[in-house]
Amino acid sequence: MRTNSTNRPLALLGATILALAILVATALAADPTDTGFGTKGIAEIEARVPGTGQVGGIVDLERAQGGKLLAAVFPVARGGHYFAAARINADGSLDESFGERGFTPYIDVSHRKGGASGGVLQAEAVAGQEDGGAVLAGYYYNAGALAPAIARFGSDGRPDPTFGDGGKVVPRPANEGRALLPGETGGVKLHDVAIESRGGDIVGVGEVVPGRHGGEPRSPKKSAALVVAYRPDGTVDRRFGHHGRFEVQATRNFAFTGFTQVEALPSGKLLVSGYVRQQIVLYRLTAEGLPDRSFGGGDGKVTVGRPTSETGDGFIRAPFAVDRKGRILLCGGTFPSSAPSEEPVALVRLLPDGRRDRSFAGGSTYIERAPADRNEPFHRRHVQFFSFQPEAVAVDGSGRIVVTGSELGTYARGPGEGGFEYLYFSSRRFLADGRRDKGFGDGGVYATNPPGSRSFARGAVTQPGGKVVAGGWIQLERDGGNGPGNTAMMLTRYR
Repeated sequence: MRTNSTNRPLALLGATILALAILVATALAADPTDTGFGTKGIAEIEARVPGTGQVGGIVDLERAQGGKLLAAVFPVARGGHYFAAARINADGSLDESFGERGFTPYIDVSHRKGGASGGVLQAEAVAGQEDGGAVLAGYYYNAGALAPAIARFGSDGRPDPTFGDGGKVVPRPANEGRALLPGETGGVKLHDVAIESRGGDIVGVGEVVPGRHGGEPRSPKKSAALVVAYRPDGTVDRRFGHHGRFEVQATRNFAFTGFTQVEALPSGKLLVSGYVRQQIVLYRLTAEGLPDRSFGGGDGKVTVGRPTSETGDGFIRAPFAVDRKGRILLCGGTFPSSAPSEEPVALVRLLPDGRRDRSFAGGSTYIERAPADRNEPFHRRHVQFFSFQPEAVAVDGSGRIVVTGSELGTYARGPGEGGFEYLYFSSRRFLADGRRDKGFGDGGVYATNPPGSRSFARGAVTQPGGKVVAGGWIQLERDGGNGPGNTAMMLTRYR
């Protein structure tokens, strides 16, 4: 068709504007970060921890009062262990009014009364209190012996003297309260913590680690998933479960068995997730620490995948989130016996009573395939040779589901050098019905990886306005290197 030459510039201008609009829309769809957070959507907090000189990353992220965030600090520095929490402002900056320039004070357990000298503490999780304080959980480690560790801080970030011994409860490494003998190994690690909505008990979840040698008389003999309850003063609440504990033992050691997340429900009940023999499990417990028989199949639990007899020392998480309707989004890696080299990740939605929500993901468990480079074609629908390890799940104000974790990739340092594996901070987003959100990053997958050879994602939380913030850490490229001394906490917020 012939066009009028006087209209051609206008037509070209219109086409150019349309093309630019499409490019801008595509760019916005590909990059889901909220530019009003941090610097262009990313906040890097590089801070020397008072008293140690170490740099920490974020290992857990939770909501605090006033839209702020609480972070459990992970020891990234070489040879360092650090047991502390940090408070972060809603915009991603460090709240320096909390504790000592934003961090809770250093806790030294090297010479505890009644305990052996030496040893270190490692933080794993944090929970916010209604009064603005914080509870930190993790474990004590000394020459292979382990013990659970809990500390409580006031709203100012200082240790709460009404809790335990000067704000902390760090028993000697023990099995069922009996101290291990010198040279023995094993004990208890805590991986998450929550505060009961009724009564204020502090509930920690984790794992019982068996001793390494069969001749250790008091070391734990079997792997187990563990829930333990503490009263507000730091003593074990013996009314909970069986003398203060709920425990699920593995029939065989060294196939990972442990609880990795706990959430206190408004009803007073508890949701607890993890693995037993590498099978994903989700329990609902009563306030008394017993399986809630009205949940799941009548035994108080839901399982995903199959148990395996594989052995290994790796630690894996089974994160979950509860949406506004009380539905539970449960995620975790599976270990199919038919293809042991594959570790597909499953995402399933459960109704509040534990029944499978058949309206989610077409009525089935969502198991995806999305390699790190996203170039490999689908061999089977929704199955991946998995390089992604989910660490946290959050639901935003629109009902979209964000699964955050670390993804394995390849990295070549220079021409002629072979590639090697590295991890980077990655998230996936799904629509409320379980379909992948194609407007999020690259087909629903978005990697937050500023310059640096490694970045890690460990937590995600929904802010009061409905936006999801994910946190972890990054090793910075600086002065010709990217070692442990060049590490920063990292957060990002999604639109």
